[in-house]
Amino acid sequence: MSGRLWQGFEGNNRIERFDPRSGALAKAWPEAMRGWPGNGGPEAMVRLADGRFIVIAEGTHRWSDDEVPGLLFPSDPVAGAEPAAFRFVPPAGYSPVDLAQLPDGRALILLRMVAWGIPPGFAGKLMLADPATIRAGEAWRAEPLADLVAPLPSDNFEGLAVEPDGRGGTVLWLISDDNDSIVQRTLLLRLDWPANAKARGNLRALR
Repeated sequence: MSGRLWQGFEGNNRIERFDPRSGALAKAWPEAMRGWPGNGGPEAMVRLADGRFIVIAEGTHRWSDDEVPGLLFPSDPVAGAEPAAFRFVPPAGYSPVDLAQLPDGRALILLRMVAWGIPPGFAGKLMLADPATIRAGEAWRAEPLADLVAPLPSDNFEGLAVEPDGRGGTVLWLISDDNDSIVQRTLLLRLDWPANAKARGNLRALR
């Protein structure tokens, strides 16, 4: 592991790379992200084990769109790598907010729905997709893994990380953003996905 960190900024469609060992910070505004929505830009991003990067926008260009733009970079986007553009098809009403790669190579996608009100309500989903199936100019589709429903807490979950549990299974870590609001919370949620579990679109397999 290089120890370097990459982060995306949806406000101005920027990607930054930080090296904690040297303190070096580099920034890039990829041309392929120039037209992404200002408040719905590079929200979901992951560096794959082979050094490629997947970046998916949170929002669509028009309210009527049912697909969001995505990019597959062959290497570091901050270093000027030229990406292949694709589209991602989320479930109706949901937006992709983070990505993580599982030990088997598949991508785990965290999605969020916001029900605007006072206070706002949130719903979440986890979906699976194979990076090997990404094709330039085509739609990348994912399969449902789980709905984040009661008895799990409901909040603005938009951060995701995974790690092996040492027994052949996977630990999923989710974090919520309280947006400095008194009606939201910052929560860290751990989900255990045993090696022998067979998920079928709900959380009964994640105990």
